[in-house]
Formats: sequence, structure tokens, C-alpha cells
Amino acid sequence: MDNRLEQDALIEDALQNYPLAPMPRDITASVMARIQVDKRPALVTWNDFAIALVVTLTIGALFITAQSLPPIALMKLRMQGILLYQDFIVNARWLVPTLFFGLATLLAGLAISPLLRMTMDDGR
Repeated sequence: MDNRLEQDALIEDALQNYPLAPMPRDITASVMARIQVDKRPALVTWNDFAIALVVTLTIGALFITAQSLPPIALMKLRMQGILLYQDFIVNARWLVPTLFFGLATLLAGLAISPLLRMTMDDGR
């Protein structure tokens, strides 16, 4: 019989047959006294405000630019967008399989290490 199986059997036997010890009355106070609370960092920093300001100004500038363009320019932009989309659809048939295989490779790479750790016997 494996050593771990014997140990597990002994632990199961002890858990089922021995009475439980009563909980100390001051367990909560002693545990809470050992907890050290550091000051929480700010959830929003000045960098977050700066990034939000830049993104807001960029979106606002794009909106104002789109509103002030003449209709001919908007129509030409729309036509170029349609042509770019059609070119992408026709010439990029390889993209979807490449993305799927790349995603599968990434997920396999992320999953293999934990699976190997779970299956290896580390002497416990």
C-alpha cells in the first residue's frame, strides 16, 4: 500500500473517532491582533486622470472633425472604408484560421504548465 494512502486512512480514522477540541474563546481577538493593515493605495491616480483626459479630448476632436467635414469628403471616406473592407474579406481568408490556431496555441501554452504540475508527483 502506498505511504500516502496509509496516512490518509489514519487521518480519516482520527477525524471520525476522536472528539473535537473546543474552540478557544479569544481566538478572534488574537487573530485580529495579528492582522496588520497597511494604508490602501489610491484606486484612481493622477495618471488615470491624465489618460482619461487625453482619451476624452481625442474622441471629442474626432467627433468635431467628423461633424465639420463636407458631405463629399464623408462620402469618399465611406467609399474607401467599403473598399478596404472588401479587400480585407477577399485577400485575408487566411486570417480566421490563423487567429484560431494562434488562440489555441496560446491557450495550450497557458494550460500545459499547470497540467504538468498537477500530474507530477512532488513527493507528498
